[in-house]
Amino acid sequence: MRFVAAIAIVVGSAAAAAIAPVWTYAISLALFGLPHVLVELRYVDERFAARMPRNLIAGLGIGIAGIVLMRAFGLLDIGTSDERITLELLLGVSLIAVALPLLLRSRTSPLAIAVAAGLLLGILYAPIATLVIMALLHNLTSVGFLAERLRGGERRRAMLFAAIVFGVIPAALLVMPTSTTLLTGPLSVGHLDDHIATFVPPALLGTSFADRLFATAAFLQCMHYAVVLHVLPRLSGGTETASAAIPWPKRRWFQAAVVAVGLLMTIGFVANFRGARSVYSMFAAVHAWIEIPVLLIACAVLPHKDSEPAVTA
Repeated sequence: MRFVAAIAIVVGSAAAAAIAPVWTYAISLALFGLPHVLVELRYVDERFAARMPRNLIAGLGIGIAGIVLMRAFGLLDIGTSDERITLELLLGVSLIAVALPLLLRSRTSPLAIAVAAGLLLGILYAPIATLVIMALLHNLTSVGFLAERLRGGERRRAMLFAAIVFGVIPAALLVMPTSTTLLTGPLSVGHLDDHIATFVPPALLGTSFADRLFATAAFLQCMHYAVVLHVLPRLSGGTETASAAIPWPKRRWFQAAVVAVGLLMTIGFVANFRGARSVYSMFAAVHAWIEIPVLLIACAVLPHKDSEPAVTA
């Protein structure tokens, strides 16, 4: 039954993204954006914090705080957009630099160096395009968390399903023509042109490919939310939860708080979509940037304290 529901969500999201990409993007963001940030942050903390040096956590926290400050400057219109983006990317490089001493002892160090070098090149030649591409790729990080968490047959089945959901279907959406009838979103959302730059690099704006890329990104956003909200919480942090850096409330209270905060954020999106999205971007920056060093470190050097995941209801 659960598998049938999952198939229905995947197929329904793909159809919605192809037919009404702006609606799919806006409604999923309004309903699930902030809740998925909170749920993922708890998972990352409970899964990885106990196995990371405290000075490393402090360094990552300082870098993340700087990135949030850049997003806050955007709300207050302090500095230019290019300046804020450049500083955010530099802070992103610093997150990898903080983790590099651990990564240099592993096979993941070349990948980490490549990611850092790519960000630096992006800063020099195309900072806006670099941030947009990162927004696109961010939707794939949930697959990385599943690959790190699962073992054996569970991992193989999950990766096969992920290959279809995060690979085959997006590839199909990229080549399929998108609908031209529902290009304006509900209420205060606005037209596709008001949001397309979120997922489409500047060089591709105005091309026929741009609409298909946005529709694909809207679908991937839905799938990212689905994994974070409905799959990761079922995979407990194992023995690491007792040493999380943040004293999270009991799960039932946390779930109630997530629902309440999500409802308030949804009301904000309904009232003023652009304003709410700007506020949300500060929260989104935290989980989007922390994923990069955490995944690099986790897959490289963190010891596993449990051989199989403990699935909870």
